[in-house]
Amino acid sequence: MATIREKAPYQWAVQIRRKGWPNQSATFRTRKDAQAWARKIESDMDRGLFIDQSGAQHTTLADLIAIYLKEVTDKRPGEDSRIAERSRLERFLREEAALCSYAVSNLTPEHFEDYRDRRLAQPVSRGKKPAKSAKTIAPGTVKRELTLLKRVIDHRKRRLGLLINPVNTEDVKRPAVNDERDVRLTKDELKRLLSACEESRVGWLRPFVELAFETGARRGSLLRLRWCDVDLEGRAALLRGIKNSRNPGIVIDHPIGLSPRAVDLLTAWRAAKSEDEADREEDGEERVFPVSANALRLAFNRARKRAGVAHFRFHDTRHERTSNLFEAGWSLIQVMAQTGHKDPKSVKRYANLSKEHLADALAQLPQ
Repeated sequence: MATIREKAPYQWAVQIRRKGWPNQSATFRTRKDAQAWARKIESDMDRGLFIDQSGAQHTTLADLIAIYLKEVTDKRPGEDSRIAERSRLERFLREEAALCSYAVSNLTPEHFEDYRDRRLAQPVSRGKKPAKSAKTIAPGTVKRELTLLKRVIDHRKRRLGLLINPVNTEDVKRPAVNDERDVRLTKDELKRLLSACEESRVGWLRPFVELAFETGARRGSLLRLRWCDVDLEGRAALLRGIKNSRNPGIVIDHPIGLSPRAVDLLTAWRAAKSEDEADREEDGEERVFPVSANALRLAFNRARKRAGVAHFRFHDTRHERTSNLFEAGWSLIQVMAQTGHKDPKSVKRYANLSKEHLADALAQLPQ
């Protein structure tokens, strides 16, 4: 039986004690509200449907973000991922203090729909006061922010006794985003790009870019690649700490095959290094390309502009390789084994088959 007493004006305290259930207590402004709450809690206990949400009632969204930063963000293997995710969440804490002060149990989809709409109408400031005609925040940015907030709540959802996540895609519609890239280089464009890389003042740019085309590996994976993880005789390499969105706390190492051209590139690159560098590589811990991500970005940007393909991003080399593999007749399983994708939907985003390939395939059909 619930105990209801008046503590002070407009403060009605309720206590429920039942064997086999955790004690429950709450305070309401009126006796009527207190009685209604007590009846509901006792009814749920009688039917075995009660879920203790006291944790969610005493935990704010700001608390959840702090927990997520410590237990998930800081454990991501990729430095770029850690920095980007922390930046998004810290901005949210600064600019959405009112929303962050809500207890998690009191959050509703309407709170995040309001956040979505306000964010989409917000001008891009980049640290300066935005002009009236300034460009607004991109839908893709808002979509990624909502997805991140959903992960923050999911991380402690069961422990807090939440029945639903208020940022679920079913309840909070995501902005429509068309960010799929369909960028393929012609043979002439590819030749110009590699020639521009060859003309670069840094000798590592051409082998690095060409190796990206040959393997389909991400930029970060190639930057972290060490000689001890390269097996030239076995025509294989091990990419360490690859992107892992599903289980960010678990470091995944992914083996890939090396094409004959990739083997030749790595063999020539190793032979071209100085004797002093070769001596330091005897323990195998030396990186294949000991350069920084910023140095690569600057060198590649200069090369693609010289080649007249400024629209081509470095990550497009991954799209190019994935598309090549499908055009060569590889199965989905084979492609995923090489690229490291875990979801076929993700592979589909990378496969941009050329019109010529489709036309050739149609020409082989029985007439």
